[in-house]
Amino acid sequence: MKSKINLEILTPIFIGSGESYYPQEYFIVKDELFFIDKEKFHKKIVEKNLYEKFLNVSEDINKLLGFINDYADESVSKQKVKIDTKVADELFETTSRAVEAFIKDSFYFTPYIPGSSLKGVIRTAILDYKVDKFKDKIHNIDKLREKELETVIFCNENRDRRGNLSFDAKKDILKALFVEDLKPKHYNLKVLKPKNRPYNESEDNEIPVVLECLTDGDFESEIRIEEYLLSYDSSLKENRFFKDEPLSIELIKKALKHFFSKIQKIESKRFRVDVPKYEEYHIKIGKHSGAGSKSLHELRKVEIKQIRKKFDYQLSVWIDSFNTPLGWVKLSF
Repeated sequence: MKSKINLEILTPIFIGSGESYYPQEYFIVKDELFFIDKEKFHKKIVEKNLYEKFLNVSEDINKLLGFINDYADESVSKQKVKIDTKVADELFETTSRAVEAFIKDSFYFTPYIPGSSLKGVIRTAILDYKVDKFKDKIHNIDKLREKELETVIFCNENRDRRGNLSFDAKKDILKALFVEDLKPKHYNLKVLKPKNRPYNESEDNEIPVVLECLTDGDFESEIRIEEYLLSYDSSLKENRFFKDEPLSIELIKKALKHFFSKIQKIESKRFRVDVPKYEEYHIKIGKHSGAGSKSLHELRKVEIKQIRKKFDYQLSVWIDSFNTPLGWVKLSF
């Protein structure tokens, strides 16, 4: 059982590579940020007899950035992305102007969306859907932690020798679900500085984070369910929570709609933001998409670790300069 899928970017999304671009690795011209190809830049300064001058300034970050601004141009760049003018001006004012990088293919240097990210979204949606459906049959449901709820639903309430719920990846029914990495058909990247909009407060928080985001594009891939695992693996076949509605593409669709239509309503009302009108199948993905879109509705609490408290929903949302929350995409099957 498989389906081709397409993912359309609706609002800026960010999935980090874990890396950052530091000031000496890029330069800015007007509304474009250029990533420096170190080999090309090195070749250029050698050919222009500037290598000794480069060495003399390399230990002083201010002089080094001045050197890069004087001698780097598009001929030594490996890629360029758009950047908000205001963000560009702010980056020029500091020598610690790192930009968090979007995850990219190491060979083609093009962005992609990891299949694991989408599978995580699907996992949360199915968990929410099944827990909501079977909440009257789950013992002490209000006292169970997230991993315990996953154990109940996905591992058929697997228990260890002491009778405690014990997650076992071998018995996880979603091991039959495979999502390939999503590759771009077309895309636009832009460097943004999002704001953080608090719940029930009049002013947004200015947080010093600069992100390389996808602001537009279509990505395609394939999702499949290995039916032979569901048919012959007894630990999956006997899962009582999937007897009436087996794991399928249709179940995934139903779960996504069930979960994210609620998220859209909550986000729009709670934070006064321009959330895209819900259609099948709008979902949220990526970092800064919010803990609310990764939590079970009206059951699992969102924990704010800094103050050691739990809340029914997240206390803020990340938005761009157009009052649009980060993370919304449309998934098509």
